[in-house]
Amino acid sequence: MAVASRTSLWLGADHLLFVDSNGYTESYKRFYFRDIQAFVVQKNQTATIINIVLTILFVLVAASALSVQLAGLKYFLFSLAGGIAFIMLINLLRGQTCRCFLRTAVQIEQLPPLNRVRRAQKIFARIRPIIVAAQGGEISPQMVSSLMQEKVQSYTTEPVTTPHSPNIPPRLDS
Repeated sequence: MAVASRTSLWLGADHLLFVDSNGYTESYKRFYFRDIQAFVVQKNQTATIINIVLTILFVLVAASALSVQLAGLKYFLFSLAGGIAFIMLINLLRGQTCRCFLRTAVQIEQLPPLNRVRRAQKIFARIRPIIVAAQGGEISPQMVSSLMQEKVQSYTTEPVTTPHSPNIPPRLDS
């Protein structure tokens, strides 16, 4: 019980709440929408590795069931192989696994509840408009381009002045 940890992610009015509970204690981390800088999703191969292990177990149990002569044991082993195949199918249907991180100005926090790509995309699509609204709207690529062009034009239209100090004599050896 003390080793098992459960994490969850909750949507608040102006924040995300990350809850980590291990049965005895709970810790809370609040991420305000205005402070969120990025969500990072790293795909990994955990689901594939689990399916490979389950496939090996399935083949071993099914081969054992085919070689056993006792009817009761044969039924048990086939039932066990069916259970393994069912777990493998569920893992396959849940999709690719990933690790998700939330970045703010002061920290990068892993979000274990978002461990499947499909679930992470669904959650991000839901909270993205809320984050954009909390941060004052979204800047389009065209707006960034026009702002950069204005900056470049302001630098090229301003006269270049070099500081001149009358106390420094001109160089004579040139």
